[in-house]
Amino acid sequence: MKLSGLQDIHIEELKKLLDGWKFVKSCRHFKKVNSDVIWYFHISCINHVDDFDSVGDVAVEFMNGKERLVIIGAELGNIEGVGQKRFPVKNAAQAKSSSDDIYKYFQTIGLPFLERFSNPEEVVAVLDQGGEKAMRISPLVDQHQKQILTLSQHYGIKL
Repeated sequence: MKLSGLQDIHIEELKKLLDGWKFVKSCRHFKKVNSDVIWYFHISCINHVDDFDSVGDVAVEFMNGKERLVIIGAELGNIEGVGQKRFPVKNAAQAKSSSDDIYKYFQTIGLPFLERFSNPEEVVAVLDQGGEKAMRISPLVDQHQKQILTLSQHYGIKL
């Protein structure tokens, strides 16, 4: 089977598991809107000659109407602190089992991240602290001060 067919099976299985999430095919991510906060669960497929590895990352996007204020997030394994976590897919059966595995990992690592960091005060506190914890929620260190300032001003968070 072609890799694209295996990827389609993998995504279709994830769609079944992520009830209430909208799949945006062009971006290969799942999206859930919660008022002025949007959650993303993005799936990357790292292709090899005969198979691929699936990798998940999550993000929280803070909005002001249709304008993005700040987006934070990272790959699930990096959030956990173990480095990139890959889910191999070599055939149709493994496409389904890897979907189950990445979904369980998302439930364990990604969903708690999304819930915790939907609170702008929590984001500001972690980014302001700096170091490894800040890197786990926003690997773009040069953006941290701008993210802190934007969230603090918009939500009235005192530094």
